[in-house]
Amino acid sequence: MKRLLMMVFALAVVPAHAQLYKWTDANGKVHYSDRPQDGANAKTVAVPRAGAAGATGAAAGDDWRERERESRERLVKRQQEERRADAAAAAQAAKQPYNPSMHKSDKPMTDDEMCTRDAQQIAYSEKAKRLAFNRANGTSSVASEEETREIVRQRKENHALLCGPGQRRR
Repeated sequence: MKRLLMMVFALAVVPAHAQLYKWTDANGKVHYSDRPQDGANAKTVAVPRAGAAGATGAAAGDDWRERERESRERLVKRQQEERRADAAAAAQAAKQPYNPSMHKSDKPMTDDEMCTRDAQQIAYSEKAKRLAFNRANGTSSVASEEETREIVRQRKENHALLCGPGQRRR
């Protein structure tokens, strides 16, 4: 039984020596097949045998190394292009002033959205240990506990004015 199984595996690994054809379609896409395409100028492609790779030795090794080097060069170029595009997009974004009353979609916030945002900010301000602010000149500062309590009180007052009873319908 083992011998029969070994013979079946040995026959399964014998490579099939089929003819390979290559042609280019009207869109410029290259196709490969074991049968030539009707009406196309199909060329025969030489398929190396399984034992032939070992016979070439160093030449086959140099081929994959060359492909690997080219692949790495393409990757580096693509990454450099992406970095340049990101830098250009950042420079373009820096030119446009930030409007805090707008969404990322540049549509004005509705009253419901403003109330939701205010409620989230109040909840965060009450739970946060320290509140930090970025100033317009690029510096940041941390609010003391007294300043934090005052900020929360002001936010609650503003929230009550905009979102209190009778101010909006639910």
